[in-house]
Amino acid sequence: MSDTPQKPGSAKAPSKEELGEMLVAGDITPAQYLGLSQKQLYEIATMGNNMLKRGDLEKARDIFLGLVAASPYDSVFHVNLAFAYHQLKQLPEALEEYTTSLRLNIANVDALVGRSELYLQEGKLEDALKDILAALKLDPEAKRDTTKRARATLAMLQKKADEALEE
Repeated sequence: MSDTPQKPGSAKAPSKEELGEMLVAGDITPAQYLGLSQKQLYEIATMGNNMLKRGDLEKARDIFLGLVAASPYDSVFHVNLAFAYHQLKQLPEALEEYTTSLRLNIANVDALVGRSELYLQEGKLEDALKDILAALKLDPEAKRDTTKRARATLAMLQKKADEALEE
């Protein structure tokens, strides 16, 4: 025991061995083990998003697979991976990632809308409506593009329901 008081911020950084033990114990993420900051991870995510916009879907998927591995508790990385899977028509994987994103952040509007679109493709109308309504409740002014899509989908479903009732 030392009689010398420690100065704030003078705590010794953990060794690689200690960091490895923390990683194995689940106390830190692989990104933290590697010393990657959130800023660095989001810079990589921006590259992945640009690839999605250009249609480089496989490359974008691979970027987001890496980000999910590095930072598994970030719902944004999961929703972007889900979107890449969705565009690649890898629907079971997309559904799993949208759902994982929502487990991490139930208020992720992009995940709610993406999953609702998958549910509609699968004919699961009740599940789709539940996600659409949750997204619209979280973003009632439809500030996000995904919420605008959800609003348009809901209007289309309402129109089809009205037409069916008229027949």
